[in-house]
This record gives sequence, C-alpha cells and structure tokens, in this order.
Amino acid sequence: MCETGRQEQMTETRPKLFSTSLERGLLILAAFDQGEQTLGLTQLVERTGIEKTAAQRFLSTLVAMGYLLKDPITRRYSLTARMLHLGSSFLRGNPLIERATPYMLNCNKELGETVNLGVLDDEEIILVARIPSREVVSPNVGLGSSFPWHVSGLGQSIVAYLPDERRRALVSQVNFVRRASNTIMDAQALHARLDQIRSSGSVLVINENFDGDITVAAPVFDATGEVTAAVNIVVTPQRWSTDKAESLRPTVVVLASALSSHYPSRAR
Repeated sequence: MCETGRQEQMTETRPKLFSTSLERGLLILAAFDQGEQTLGLTQLVERTGIEKTAAQRFLSTLVAMGYLLKDPITRRYSLTARMLHLGSSFLRGNPLIERATPYMLNCNKELGETVNLGVLDDEEIILVARIPSREVVSPNVGLGSSFPWHVSGLGQSIVAYLPDERRRALVSQVNFVRRASNTIMDAQALHARLDQIRSSGSVLVINENFDGDITVAAPVFDATGEVTAAVNIVVTPQRWSTDKAESLRPTVVVLASALSSHYPSRAR
C-alpha cells in the first residue's frame, strides 16, 4: 500500500489522542520501504503527501536524532544503522520468532532450502524470520522484506483463515497487477485459492510474485486458534519440479503445527 493510501485508511480510525505530527514523522521513515536506498525531498513529499515545509522540519529532526543521514552533496536522505535498534528489539522480544527459530533452522538443515516466517501488516506480508539457503532465490528478498499478501503463499495462508468479513475486505482492496507469469488477476480466482487453502491446510505457489518463485506455505495459529502468521519453504525450479515441490506440503504443515500454540484439526 502506498503511504498516502495508508494515511487515508488510518484517518478513518484515529483515536482521540492521535498525534498527527508523530504520524507524519513515521510516514517519512516508512517511505524508505520501497526499495530505494536514498530519497530526495521531492520524492518524500510525493510519497507521504506531507507539505514541503513540514517535511523539511521532520527531516531535519530525524537527521538530528540520528535516524536519517543527509548527503551534503546530493542532498538526498537515507536510513541509518540506528533504525536497526527498533527492529532488533522486536526480534529479540517476539515469542513466536523465538519459538520458531530452532524449528526453522532444523527444516533448513534437513532440506537445504530457505524457510521464512511472515506476518500480515495491513495489505502486506513482512518477513520476520528467515533462514536462507546457500542458493540465492531472489537477491532482493531478506529479513524485513514486504510484498502484497495476495502474491505470496504466506499471505494467502493467513488471509484464508481470517474471519470472512476481514477476508472479503482484503480481497476487495487488492490491486490486481501482474507481477509474474502466474499472478492471480481477479477476485473470484483469489477467493477460490483461499477456499482451497482452507480445505487442504497448505498452498503451493509457483511464479506468482516473481518468475522462478516456488513456495509451499501453511498458516500458524495462536493459543486461541486464530491465525497469527505463516511459514513457507522456498525452492528453485532448477532443483525442484512441480511434483517434487508438492511433496513438501506435509513437511510445511508439520512445521506450521510445531510453531502454533494451537493447530486446528481442519488444517491437517
């Protein structure tokens, strides 16, 4: 979701003590999540919808606090290593990641393939734990990477088990743009995929996010039986045929069950 779109969505649900100043400062930091290492003032204004003079004040503050660096020659801004403090605090204090890591390491060791844990954030999936294989699947995907939920086995696995109203809302908000040769391109097909996941408890996704992307995913549940995350195994077409990748479904379901506080029997 673009930052201006996210801002409009947040406006509808703001609590009484909501700070618009803090919101705009955070929108500037969030604008750096679209793959570019550096951004200029004009780009930041366009991405956040913040008026230029106000953006300059926020940028100056973030530079002074050490969260942004301004290049004196290009006058472009970039994130600093201080941002890692926030991320590392989340990683160290998250019980799901702590519980999941040894199981993911073991799966990676047995298969030699990448294993990811992802959570849903608005309309995107964020990778919160990742054990990579020796073979590079995609050089642009790493811990903290995000992408639209509907092109990901992780995202589809989570949304399939959300309450019907939330699921329908998320599908209705999808911007169906082709990202790869097999990207799902309409709501009817996406609902059908989600129904299949509810029936089988796992999903095989091939060439939906980018060509060469083959993942097998399953949902992770909390102690109340509500879906809270998803785990996937990522393989490459050079080493795995479709039939061979299909054989990973039981493995990923067992892995997801091990990470879950309570795993519904319907997903077995």
